[in-house]
Amino acid sequence: MLARIVQVMVFSAVPWVELRLAIPYGITKGLHPVLAFLAAVAASWAVILPVFLVLDLCYARFLARYPLVRWGIEEVRARGRGYIERWGVLGVGIYVSLPLPGPGVYSGAILAWLFDLPRRQAALALALGVLVSALLVTVISTGVIAIIRRFV
Repeated sequence: MLARIVQVMVFSAVPWVELRLAIPYGITKGLHPVLAFLAAVAASWAVILPVFLVLDLCYARFLARYPLVRWGIEEVRARGRGYIERWGVLGVGIYVSLPLPGPGVYSGAILAWLFDLPRRQAALALALGVLVSALLVTVISTGVIAIIRRFV
């Protein structure tokens, strides 16, 4: 069981996979939904500050040289601008809470960094957004997996 918890945590910490796939993965592998939820949230929370640090230290010096990285940053800016303009720091949390592909903790942290939002407030908004997203993903996944198991 510990191996499955670690797998969920690793998947949750991987960009583009994050908890939207990690939680259903954990549930289908036999983890209790609450355990999958807790593991995914913990791993997602753990990446918030390192993302800010990497952006601060590495973006201008190294990462901005790569067109694909610049394109990705601009995509995040375009998708999240409305949330920030409408709700400010809370918009980051709302953006991250959407259980859809794309707006996860990484893009939320990038968004907060791009708009130079206060770090503590942005980190709290990100943490709350992760919590809401994980709750939604867990509830939806548990229901969908139960339906699939019933018919298969």
